[in-house]
Amino acid sequence: MLTPYLLACLAILLAWPVPLWLQKAKWPSRAPRAALILWQAIGISGGLALVTAPLTWGLQPFGNGILSASIELWHVMQAGSIDAVFADDRWAPLGLAAVTLGCIIFGHLALVLIHTTYTTFSQRKKHREFVEVLSASLGDHDHQLVDAARPAINTRVLPVEHPLAYCLPAMSQPLTVVSRGLLDELSAKQLAAVLAHESAHLTQRHDLLRLAFQAWHKAAPWFPATRAAINEVTELTEIMADDAALSDHDHSDLKAALAHTLADPAADTVHSRSGAESQYTAVATRRLRCLIAPDTPLDSCRVSLVILSAGLLITVPAAVSLL
Repeated sequence: MLTPYLLACLAILLAWPVPLWLQKAKWPSRAPRAALILWQAIGISGGLALVTAPLTWGLQPFGNGILSASIELWHVMQAGSIDAVFADDRWAPLGLAAVTLGCIIFGHLALVLIHTTYTTFSQRKKHREFVEVLSASLGDHDHQLVDAARPAINTRVLPVEHPLAYCLPAMSQPLTVVSRGLLDELSAKQLAAVLAHESAHLTQRHDLLRLAFQAWHKAAPWFPATRAAINEVTELTEIMADDAALSDHDHSDLKAALAHTLADPAADTVHSRSGAESQYTAVATRRLRCLIAPDTPLDSCRVSLVILSAGLLITVPAAVSLL
């Protein structure tokens, strides 16, 4: 049966060359939502193929797919006992080892996702407490600026001189944090554009998208493609937040605000931090380039083709391996 080998080939392609090719492509910034869907499909399908390839290879004597093989093993266990499953003479050499490997890979991916989620939410809670303690009481002038910019957003001001703006997502009462230095440098319209950008991150829950790819990278850090995926998803979510802000604000206001933060490398933002200033600078530079010379949006036919490809990338391997 060729299914296990096809799944193994798919896992290799989605773990290495395909993400690196997509990272070099020029079209994702023209259709960031479709590109994000495709990146998610690559991650899901790659993980699925990585798990199901050894499972289907080990279970192939009992059925064409994981589901039919599992049903057959269940019948064997009902007719005898759990020992009868392991003693069944239909097991191929190393069949049990392959099934065990698939289960270990699945457990590893699941545990890394759980640990990453727990760690991220714990750190975010501590960061929120830190912000609440250090945030300065808003003066009348600051109240006017923030309220005029985004009256519905919950904002805190940090008493630091660096131009800084970021958001802290939460299930209830998310925060947007700005620095005193940013308030001093931006006009009311520029501040409104910045807060609209951060609000888009909160409402569209970009943090959850990034969380999944951070877990993917932690689960398989030896694959360069996982780092490429984090960088690309970060950039695409920034572009999407810019697009949301530009629906109500001028390009010039957002460009000016971004230029202020880009001019100061210390103004790294929480939602785009990856552990290196170079990534923040690269993301901000690409954002600024898109604002200065906006790309023509990808036509609807090509967007539909990308979304269809993403759907097939998930459903076809899943159906082949399970049925």
